[in-house]
Amino acid sequence: MFMRKISQNTSIQPTNTVKKPIPKNTDKQLHQLAFDNNVQANIITIAANGKIQIANNAACKLLGYSKKEILTKSRSTVFNIKESRFKKMFQQRTAEGSSSALVTAIKKNGKAFACEITSAVFMDADGIEKAITTLHDMTQYILDQRNIDIIKEKIVANNIVLAKSKQKGVDLKNKKNVADNISIAKSKQKDIDVKNKKNVAENISIAKSKQKDIDVKNKKSVADNISIAKSKQLKIDVKKDKIVAHNINVAKSKQIKVDIKKEKIVADNIVIAQAKFDFRLAENNEWIKYIAKTSYDVMWDWDLASQTIYVGESIHEVFGYKLKKNIMAFAVFCKCLVEEEREMVLEELKQALSSGNKRWKASFLFKRQDGTIASTICRASIVRDDTGKAIRLIGAIQDITILEGLERKLKDQITIQEAQGEKFLLAAKLSFDVIWDWDITTNEVFIGEGFEELFGYKIKDNKGHMISDWSAYMHPDDKKEIEKELYEAIRSTAVVWEHAYRVTRADGSIAKVYARASIIRHRDGKAFRMIGALQDLSKQKELEEKLDHEIKLKDRQINEATEDAKEMERSNIGKELHDNINQLLGASRMYLEMAKKGGNNSAMYLSRSSEYTLTAIEEIRKLSKGLTTDIIKNLGLCIAIDSLAIDMSEVNPVKISCSLEDFNEKIVTDKFKVNIFRIIQEHLNNILKHAQATKVAIHLSLKKNEVLLDITDNGIGFDTQKKQNGIGLENIKSRAATYNGTADFVSQPGKGCVLNIAFPIAV
Repeated sequence: MFMRKISQNTSIQPTNTVKKPIPKNTDKQLHQLAFDNNVQANIITIAANGKIQIANNAACKLLGYSKKEILTKSRSTVFNIKESRFKKMFQQRTAEGSSSALVTAIKKNGKAFACEITSAVFMDADGIEKAITTLHDMTQYILDQRNIDIIKEKIVANNIVLAKSKQKGVDLKNKKNVADNISIAKSKQKDIDVKNKKNVAENISIAKSKQKDIDVKNKKSVADNISIAKSKQLKIDVKKDKIVAHNINVAKSKQIKVDIKKEKIVADNIVIAQAKFDFRLAENNEWIKYIAKTSYDVMWDWDLASQTIYVGESIHEVFGYKLKKNIMAFAVFCKCLVEEEREMVLEELKQALSSGNKRWKASFLFKRQDGTIASTICRASIVRDDTGKAIRLIGAIQDITILEGLERKLKDQITIQEAQGEKFLLAAKLSFDVIWDWDITTNEVFIGEGFEELFGYKIKDNKGHMISDWSAYMHPDDKKEIEKELYEAIRSTAVVWEHAYRVTRADGSIAKVYARASIIRHRDGKAFRMIGALQDLSKQKELEEKLDHEIKLKDRQINEATEDAKEMERSNIGKELHDNINQLLGASRMYLEMAKKGGNNSAMYLSRSSEYTLTAIEEIRKLSKGLTTDIIKNLGLCIAIDSLAIDMSEVNPVKISCSLEDFNEKIVTDKFKVNIFRIIQEHLNNILKHAQATKVAIHLSLKKNEVLLDITDNGIGFDTQKKQNGIGLENIKSRAATYNGTADFVSQPGKGCVLNIAFPIAV
């Protein structure tokens, strides 16, 4: 809450204030620790050739290398520099100074993974152009996105199955109605046929019975009545035929009516089924159009037969295209794909349509109307006919460019805030003043740890409330006036507030303090935050007395250090020590005079001069003992030698290579490591000054019971018989003898030089 980044527009430089100087090595170590322990993977490379110079712990862990190993690599080892996205990122970084991209990174074990990088070019203190690159593993993000896609596809599939199930139910019901109607019609026709057959049989039986009676009655006059019988029989036959014909007509008529009714029922069922299908289709299309209007994704419906795509209205908002009746030809869609990916995307689509799959998904770049490029994710369901042929695709395309940018900015902001927060907390712990940070909108205040030391009050987690945990400790006679002036400054346009007042300590004593703060404002001028420091002026007297004593003590320490320096005046380090001592002595006396004069800033001078003098003397002693001692202890001798070789190669026309793999640092002491480093450093200085070499090789190894150091150069060489008394050579031999080692120079004029040193393993 209190660790917000302060913009450069609102940063205020305090006036009439001497800042506490921070020793260069201490500041460098703090930056190194912050860089190494950053949770975000970072590497620093030389911009020209891509050689990795520095990599933090997170980068080593992500890529699978040790720090020693990764310093031998370059950007071509950890990135696929041949892919188009990396090339575009590199071109943009060269043109604009910074760039971001999703590229392929390669771990030590050869495994490739998707990696989002942000890279920026800067110029170091030596004028060398370098690049810092931040790496973020996107593997988990891609896996999460795939899981989301699977869930969404499952929902779509379930909806399709449900729709098919309902349609199948309707079809079964329709078939059942048709079958029932046919069965009823057949049953009725069967009844009619049976009845007709029965009528015919009855009429024939009646006719035969009557004929029999007539025949019996007229047996005697058969001849006379034959014509009558025939006539009657004819009439009977005609009547019988008429009845049969009538019955057939009646049966046919009834059957026709049944058939018409049946056909009507079937036709009605077909119409109803078609109407229901058309209604569902229209309803489905309306649903798609509704979703297409309201969704942030661009919904689309591609008719494969007509090669036209219905596109939701959000395509204008997302990609800038205005389409007549929301219709886009497939050929137009193809032109929106970037040329480098077009063939690949169309081939994947072709394979999905011909494979029988019901789903298709892809990630590709899509051209906007204004010519810019968007990163997209596309998902679709493939609709097929009864033969399995694809007839339609329904899907959505999502622009994830903004999402990626927001995620990246969020991560950058979190990283910045964490880094700023760590620096602020560290400053609050180290400062002699009480650092405080007040969030005006919430009234919450961060109070540095010095508050308890100076005034005796304990603040839980260094956080509190402005009224109860800050102004409550003001002296009652000062509180009203201070609060009034403070809030007037907030309401005004002032960017700095300062005031002296009294504070009641926890033990009841009174302390006179001096507060100074920067007021941070929004663009509209409204104040939202104050960051300041509180200094206890009551210790001024004590500091003055203490300073006199410390100056005398430091003069004695300086004299002792001067005596040490005289023994080293033959080397560059001795000269640098002597110069620093003279500067320190002058600075110490100047601070003493300024402190005695007093004034508003005297306490500030006094509180800082003590620490400055102590720190300066410590730096001088480091020069006499070895500036790289801490580096060798923390990072190791091999890394220190590699770093030395890289630094010297960058500022000199010489290529220095190191072969250190055969050396085990664990079996030797830290003092021995420092001695080895000094020998290498001094001999490299000799080579650069005198040898005119272009190549140097350093080899450090363990062989049987000895530590072996070999340094070879291709310089002008020298006659070993004539130059045995050179200062550089004698210093190296002297250092070797310190650990019972032997140093031997093998050289001839024009044939370079080889330094061979052997130490017994007992070291």
